[in-house]
This record gives sequence, structure tokens and C-alpha cells, in this order.
Amino acid sequence: MDEVVRAGDSDYLLILDDDIVLEPESILRAATFADLARTPTIVGGHMFSLYDRSVLHAYAEHIAPLKWWWDSSPNTRARHDFGRRNLRNTPWLHRRAEADYNGWWMCLIPTKIIKEVGLAVPLFIKWDDAEYAVRAGKKGYPTVSMPGVAAWHIPWLDKNDALDWQAYYHIRNRVIVALLHSPFKRGGRLPAESGERQLQNLLSMQYSTAALRLLAIEDVLSGPEHMHRDLGRKMAALRELRQQFTDARGVVDLADFPPARRKAPDNLKTTTTPTNKVNLMTKVMAGTLHQFRKPRDFQRPQLTLPYQDAGWWVLARLDSAVVSAPDGTTAAWYKRDRKQFRALAWRSVTTHLRLIRNWPRLAKQYRAASAEVTSPAKWRETFEASLRDRPGGP
Repeated sequence: MDEVVRAGDSDYLLILDDDIVLEPESILRAATFADLARTPTIVGGHMFSLYDRSVLHAYAEHIAPLKWWWDSSPNTRARHDFGRRNLRNTPWLHRRAEADYNGWWMCLIPTKIIKEVGLAVPLFIKWDDAEYAVRAGKKGYPTVSMPGVAAWHIPWLDKNDALDWQAYYHIRNRVIVALLHSPFKRGGRLPAESGERQLQNLLSMQYSTAALRLLAIEDVLSGPEHMHRDLGRKMAALRELRQQFTDARGVVDLADFPPARRKAPDNLKTTTTPTNKVNLMTKVMAGTLHQFRKPRDFQRPQLTLPYQDAGWWVLARLDSAVVSAPDGTTAAWYKRDRKQFRALAWRSVTTHLRLIRNWPRLAKQYRAASAEVTSPAKWRETFEASLRDRPGGP
């Protein structure tokens, strides 16, 4: 963004992920639409699945304001397969879809908008695209997810980013963007939902994920100064923190683990998934009580589970399990630890209460700092600092 604006030679910046497949025709269509738009407009492309080329994985994106979470825009559907139903036979695709933002796997932004709105918030890897479009929208610049413009990208369903080091950025960046733009005084449903997710991780013996999420919220509570300061060095610290927990130590070969005590039933997911609120709460209470019992011997895991069957309601009743990653490349041995559960659970309660109590103050701080942290001058300081920190740098 900064380089394009400083060069002064371009009307648009085209942001692309580095792991996509793209037809040049999509670039021509996006630029042509932007040229003809009456108002400077952010023009986004859809996402097709790189693994299943006819599947439209993401069409138009929406942010649900109460829980502040991204989702498909109203009246659209995710993962539509054109190999099964073509455009003529898909009525919902004939309706204009309103987009709150477009993912930066492919997104064309007029430089006029960048000059007025500023650069992206320093939120590495998650939510920076959504925040930018919301900020531009408040200035009167819309976002269009343009039919006929798209890229092929690895779908996020095959990634592990809700559990690995990226879990930190998921919750930290989501909370920061909510502090900047949420219309609710104390974040709506976001803090409560975060607490629920925290309990699920703890019941699932995913202590590394729970610890990363807590660190994320604690960093938010420290104030907006941490965003630029930690941008170039946080990931190394996150990876180091994860390795303190057994659930984060992925192993490629399942044969490296002792054989499980018993075989998981083939219909495990269908027979155990909560079917109503009473059943859900019963599983929560039973799983929570189980955490205070002394774990069994860890010489062998109780079960070996594929990721798809490792719901929290299954793991909450176990003392150990070998669980595969979503992409199937590794597996980790989850082990129940009462001491870690109690410590992380207490931190979770106190940290989320602090977030709720301090939300109005934090919202004022982050909104007051927004213009500075997105300014070219502040970003150039960060660029220069990153060069100094490189081995052999000036």
C-alpha cells in the first residue's frame, strides 16, 4: 500500500495471496469495473477451491455485528459446486449480494481510498482485510464482491489455523477490530463466545490453544501500542510457547505413538454430537466434572481419532487421545492435566471479566490511536525497525 501510493503511478493496488491460481481475465474485469464505478470502490474477487476447481468456496462476506464474526452474506451460500448446478440453475446467484468486505486473497483497492483512509491496521494474517473495508465503508467507499472475478485458493476448511499459532491472531485481531468498530458498548456476544470457545479448548485438552488465546486477550488489554511493537517478533514467541504443551507437538508417523487402548467406533460423531441445548449442557457439565478426577495412566492413548471426530464433547470424557490435524499431515497426543486445566480456566475467567469491564475504555483508546497506527509515517517506522532487526541489517 505504502509503496504504490508513494510511487504515484497507479490508480489501483491489487492485493493477492501468494498461494493462489489466477486467470488474468479476472484482473481485467476487476479493473474495468473499478474504472466505471461512480464512486471509488473496493473490488473483490470470489474464492474457488484449489482442490476442487468447480466449487465456489466464498462468494460475498458479511460481519455479524452482535458476535462480530465473519460469515457468508445474507442470501448467499458457501461452497456452491458449479459441477452440479450451473449458473442458470442457481437462482440465488442471480441476486446482487451485499458485501461488508472482501478477503485479500484477491482485492483491488483504488489508491484514492488508500490516500484518504490510510494503510492497513498492523494485524498480521487475520481481520486486516475486514477492518479495512469497514473503515472505508464508514467514509462512503463500498466493497463489491464482483461476479466473474475470482481466484483459486486452498479452502480454510483444510487448515489448522483455529488451533495452531494462528489461534492467537484469530482472537486478538477479532477483538481489536470489534473495539474499533463494534456498535455495542461491551462487544455484544463476542466476550461470552470467546469464553465458550476457551472452555471447549480446555475440555478438549488443547492447552496450547487456550494459552495462546489468553495471551492474545492480555495483549489487547495492554493497549494499542503493542500492535506495531510486536509485529515483527511475536510469531517466534508464539511458536516457542506452543512447544511447552504436548497437544502442540505434531508427529508425522502415527506408528511413533503407542497403540490405542481401544478402537473408536465408526459412527462416533453421529452418536455423540449434541442434539439440543439440554443435551449440550449435560455434556458440558459432565466433561467439566471429569476434569477434576485423577487422570489414568498415560502409557497408551485411549483412542486415536481423526480431526473430524474429535469434538470437544468426545475429548472432554477422555484422559488422552491421539488426534490428527485437519490436513492429515501430523497428529498430536493430547493428555489431560488437572493442574493446567485449573490454572488456565482461572486465567480465562479473570481475563474475560477484565475484557468486559474495560471494554468502553479500550474502545476509546484503540479508536483514538487508529489514525496513527494506520498512518504511512508509523508504518515506515516499523519497516525501518524490521530492517534493523534482521541479521546483518544496518
